[in-house]
Amino acid sequence: MWKLAGISMLLLAGQAYGNQEVGCQARQQAVVEQLAAARAHGNGEQVAGLERALRNIETHCTDAGLLEESDEKLVELKAKVDERLSELQSARVAGKPDKIAKKQGKLDEAQAKYQQELIHNGALRALVEAKGK
Repeated sequence: MWKLAGISMLLLAGQAYGNQEVGCQARQQAVVEQLAAARAHGNGEQVAGLERALRNIETHCTDAGLLEESDEKLVELKAKVDERLSELQSARVAGKPDKIAKKQGKLDEAQAKYQQELIHNGALRALVEAKGK
């Protein structure tokens, strides 16, 4: 089931992020927008922090690096989903409805985070592949 859901989510990734930028350029643009707002509100400390963040993005950020981080995060999130599923199965064996509901909620949350990262990963992968061509 996970493979089918994963494949369908990857196919939707282009659609989901079609109008939304991903990658280093998107991060840079987000920081520039926050920087403009901080300057408009006269928040000097925030301006300094955002300028530092902008320099770090310009210096160190690569789309391939972001994809690599996303791949690692997917592995971690998948392990969390598997752990939550195991916990749910144990709760079902114990037969306590309140624990089952609680474990189901945690599993649903873990699956949602995994799916969201899967979509983001697909969009990053498409961006990196498009730049490679």
